[in-house]
Formats: sequence, C-alpha cells, structure tokens
Amino acid sequence: MNDIFINYSSVDRPWVGMLAKALGSEGYSVRWDQNDLTTEDVSNRIENSINNNKCVITVWSHASVQSFWVQSEALKAMEKKVLIPVLCEQVVPPMPYATLPTEALQNWKGDRTEMSYQHLLETIRTIIQSDTDKQTGKYIDNQDDTITDCNTNLMWKKYSEGQRTIACGKGMVRQYTWDNAVRRFKNVSFAGYNDWRLPTIDELRSLVYCDQKETLIEKSSWLSTTDNVCLKPRINNKVFPNTSPTRYWSSSTFYNKEEYAWSLDFDSGTDEENLKYYNGSVRLVRSKASINTGSIQSLNDTSG
Repeated sequence: MNDIFINYSSVDRPWVGMLAKALGSEGYSVRWDQNDLTTEDVSNRIENSINNNKCVITVWSHASVQSFWVQSEALKAMEKKVLIPVLCEQVVPPMPYATLPTEALQNWKGDRTEMSYQHLLETIRTIIQSDTDKQTGKYIDNQDDTITDCNTNLMWKKYSEGQRTIACGKGMVRQYTWDNAVRRFKNVSFAGYNDWRLPTIDELRSLVYCDQKETLIEKSSWLSTTDNVCLKPRINNKVFPNTSPTRYWSSSTFYNKEEYAWSLDFDSGTDEENLKYYNGSVRLVRSKASINTGSIQSLNDTSG
C-alpha cells in the first residue's frame, strides 16, 4: 500500500510533479499518473486509488474544478475520510469540498521549508497515523525502532534481539537460555533509554494478536466451508515485522518451581512454562515514565 495518491488534472502535471518529488524526499511512497489515461483507465483507477493508498491528495485548480473524474475520485476519498484537498491555484473547490479544510499551496514554488508545505506534511502525518491506528488498534511507531503501546503505556523494541534494524529487522533471531537472557538484558541502552529489560509474562501477553484470514477448511462437491483463522505468528506483523513464531522469554518465574520460567509461544499465542535451560527468543520492553509507579511494581511482581 502506498502512502499517498495524488488526484489532479493533467493540465497541472508540472506542479504536481514538483509536489510528488518533494513528498518522496520526505520518505513517503507517492503515486501519481504521469501519463494521460483513457476513460476506462480512470474509472478503474478510482477504486484502486482509494483502496491501495493511505491518503489521497486532490489538487484543485481552474482545470480540476471542472473535471468530472477529479471530483469523482475526491468524493470516494472524502467518504473514506482520507482526502486532503490542496490548492495549486486561487480557486474555490466545488461543493461539497469547499466546506472542507484545504491546504493553501497556490503560492508554493517547491520550498520544503515553507510554512504552507510544512502544514501539509502535518496533515499527511495525521491521516497516515490514523490509518495505522486503525490497522494496529493501539500502537505508535516512534520512528526510532521502538513502538509505544497506548493501552499499556509500554515501549517495545520493534525487532527481536539479533535482528538488524538497519536491514529492516532481517537477520537471525537469536536464542538464549533464560539465565543468559536475564543476565544479558538488564538496563540495556537503546534509542536514548538505558532501562530496557525482559518483559513480564503479562506484558508479553498484551502483544498477542489475531490477524484473521478466511481459509478453506473443508470442500465437497456441493459445499465449501471456510473459517477465519489466525495468521502466524500471533502478533501484529505490521507493527513488529519478522517476529519469529517461537517461544519468547519473560522475566516471570514460578514461586514453587525454581527451574521453570514463563514464556509465550507466538506460534500458538499461548503462554507456557519452560525449563530455564531451553532456548528462547527475546523482545525487550521498558516502562514509560508516565506510568504510575505502583502499576509498574504490580506488573513486575506478577509471576503468572
């Protein structure tokens, strides 16, 4: 899925090309049709632009306010609440778009530091983050390889230990015995914080997520039966990419079984007791400062 689709009249292609280049330089994936399309192509594009892009910028000009296709695409984007109206000329958009907040870039000449352009970036960030929230439910990507869970107010490392952030989380997920993990991952420094640690089992449980997919489970000559099953691993892979579908160690132990510790198996999404000399993966967490101290203590005291 692209970040941005630009809906415009072909008359405005030079200005739109300048905008697309600037947005691409900000790190966004931008789609805009650089060639004239047939009527059939435009009709097919309307649905694709809405379904395959996180936000749609409609560029209003003297030409585009007269365009049936530009207005049709803007309507679809408005209904889905992903529309960002932008002026490239001093015009009044047609109704109902004239009532919407509109980015005034009619005097913009490509300067990425200009206030009007910066305001557009803020609007884009708001819509794209909103789209991400809908998909993830509760997470914020802090853009430094850490993830904040808004429900628990915990901050997680985006990648498992052993994965390389510079390679987008690719690489071998390392395995540790419980004792090695406890010794190694205590007050770890990362992303400007020095209090990263093993999570408790309750904290690990909060990551379990069922991304459902309709799957054929039985088929006969006259009937096909499908069911919604959870994809593996049982974690939100959009937020925590390349998670290993294996056990992950927690810091929680058994009060009456010294040789056991709690882990969570992201293949099944269930917690389990394992001997401490077994190997397991690790994802580090930290408690954000705004959490009440008593709450932190009660979490850390949980032993499953």
